[in-house]
Amino acid sequence: MHTDQVYSEPVTVNNEPHKWWHRRWVKIIGISVIFLIVVAVVLALVLIFVVFAPNKSETITTVTTSSSALVTLTTTSPQTTAMTTTQQSEWSVTGNMNTARLLHTASILPNGKVLITGGTSNAYNFLNTAELYDPSTGTWAATGSMTNARSEHTASVLSNGNVLVTGGADDSGVLNSAELYDSLTGIWTTTGSMTSARSSHTASALSNGKILVTGGVGSSGIGLNSAELYDPVTNIWTTTSNMNNVREYHTASVLSNGKILVTGGLFIVNYLNNAELYDPSTGTWTTTGNMTNARGGHTASVLSNGIVLVAGGYSNSGFLNSAELYDPSKGTWAATSNMTNTRGIHTVSVLSNGKVLVTGGRSYNALDSTELYDPIASTWTTTSNMSSAREYHTASVLSNGKVLVTGGAEKTAYLNTAELY
Repeated sequence: MHTDQVYSEPVTVNNEPHKWWHRRWVKIIGISVIFLIVVAVVLALVLIFVVFAPNKSETITTVTTSSSALVTLTTTSPQTTAMTTTQQSEWSVTGNMNTARLLHTASILPNGKVLITGGTSNAYNFLNTAELYDPSTGTWAATGSMTNARSEHTASVLSNGNVLVTGGADDSGVLNSAELYDSLTGIWTTTGSMTSARSSHTASALSNGKILVTGGVGSSGIGLNSAELYDPVTNIWTTTSNMNNVREYHTASVLSNGKILVTGGLFIVNYLNNAELYDPSTGTWTTTGNMTNARGGHTASVLSNGIVLVAGGYSNSGFLNSAELYDPSKGTWAATSNMTNTRGIHTVSVLSNGKVLVTGGRSYNALDSTELYDPIASTWTTTSNMSSAREYHTASVLSNGKVLVTGGAEKTAYLNTAELY
C-alpha cells in the first residue's frame, strides 16, 4: 500500500543580516547624538569665549574735556577695521547777560572776570551800562555804569589792571571822551579826552604801557588817518604821526618786535589791501607789503610763531572767505587756505593749543557756524555750531582756556545770551 508521506525539512531563517542592520542603526543614532552634543558644546564655547567676550584687539577709548565729549570705538580683526565716532557739541550755554547788546566790548580783568561795556540794545538805545562775568560761577553781575553811553568804542586793559574806554558813538554823534574803570572798586572816572572824536577805530597796548589809537570815523562822518597816544601816568593824549592811509573798520596787531601792524579797512567807498607799521621808538609809520585781497571788517591774529593771520571780511565784491599770513621778518604776505564760510564782522580767538577759533559774523545773514585754523597744517576745519547765530558779538579767551562769546545780533533780534567753547 502506497502511503503518502509528507516530508518536512526544517527551515532555518537566517536572522544574522537583520540583526546586523539593527545594530548598525543603533550605532548611527548613537554616533549622531554624540556628534550633536559635541557640536552643541563647541557652539556654546564659541558663543561664550568668542562672540560675547571682548576681543583682544578691540579698543574702547573715551575722551572727555570740560567743553566736549568724544567717544570712539575701534574694533580690529585680521580682516576688517571699523570705526564709529559720536561727536557732541563743543559749545555750552552759560548765564545770560543782564542786557541784550551788540557793538560792545569785552575785556579780561586780572582776576579772570570779563568786563562787558556799552553797545546798543536796539537801533536807537546806546548803553552806558557794564557787567561782569564770573567764570567760576557762570553768572553775570552789574557793575558801575560809564559816564557816557557808547558803542563802536574800544576797551584796553592797562598795565595796572584798569580798563581804558575810548570814543565810540552815542545818539549825539561820535565821541572823543575817554574813561577809566577801576577793576578793584568797580567805579568809572573820566580821563583826558582824545584830540579827535572817533568810532570804529583801533586801540593797542604798547610795550611801554601807552595806548595807541588809530583811524576810525570822525565827527564829520569821514574816515581818519590820524593816530594818538594815551599815557596812563599823566592821563594825557598826544598826537603821533599820521598813518599813510585813511582807515576805518581796519585791524591793528601788536607784533613780537613791539611794532604795530595795521591792515586794510575802508577809505571812503573803497576797501584797502595795503598795510603799514608803527614803530613806537620813533613814532613813525612805514608801509609794508600789500595783502592779496582788499578787505575791511576782517580779523587779525598774532600766532604763536609771530606770524599774523588775517581772515575774512568784505570787499567791494562782497564777503570773503580768503585768509593770508604776514611774516614780520620779511614784510611779505602769503595766501593760506580759505575758510569754509565767507564771513565778516566775526570774532577770532587764539586758543591755548595754538589753533585759531573763528565764530559767527555775517555772510548776507548772521552765522552760527564756527571753524578752526591749524597753523601747522595751514588748514581750516569746521567745528560745531553755536546755539545762536551772531554778528557784532565779542569773544574772549578765559584763563581756563575756554572761549566766552557774548551778545550780538541774530537777524532782527538783539541777544543777551552767552555761550562757552
